[in-house]
Amino acid sequence: MDGDHAPVLQAALAAAAGARLEIEIGCGNGIFLADYAAARPDSICVGIDLKQRRCEKAQRKLQRRGLPNAFVINGRAEEVIERLPPGSVHAFHLYFPDPWPKARHRRRRFLRGDVLDRMVNALAAGGRILFATDFLDYQVQGRVLFAYHPELLLDDAAAPRGADRSTFAVRLAGVGAGMRLACAYKRPA
Repeated sequence: MDGDHAPVLQAALAAAAGARLEIEIGCGNGIFLADYAAARPDSICVGIDLKQRRCEKAQRKLQRRGLPNAFVINGRAEEVIERLPPGSVHAFHLYFPDPWPKARHRRRRFLRGDVLDRMVNALAAGGRILFATDFLDYQVQGRVLFAYHPELLLDDAAAPRGADRSTFAVRLAGVGAGMRLACAYKRPA
């Protein structure tokens, strides 16, 4: 993570002292992030996205709505997660990441064993990972990763309200693709 991102992460972590910290990976234009942060003023919500233009749109959305509890980081989520203190995150939200459907490309998927280990390390006991995709194979992969992780338990939680409003979710719904969930929570200590 480049030095420009460190101040935003530090500000979010400072704001989260004594509050719930929730991370949206792949926040895109900030549609879910803004709605979620507005509905949960006692939580600190951080959106991470790789594309600068999307992050700028998300930041403008947050500013227009006056959401001091929401932050946007432009960077690689894997690098941001690596810098999160152990046990600091109450929820990771991962909605409609690129499914990389070809077998030879699946190694590029975000949700992989090494990344999941880092996410679980950052999760507080009882913290959740909420994952949604339109691609059955990716949902199955997520559920298998969660089921076999020694610190996670599968959860039948529903996606929070608004998770289906992202640009990709709306586009996929328009072609008949449904939202498939895989959720888990970290075992209590």
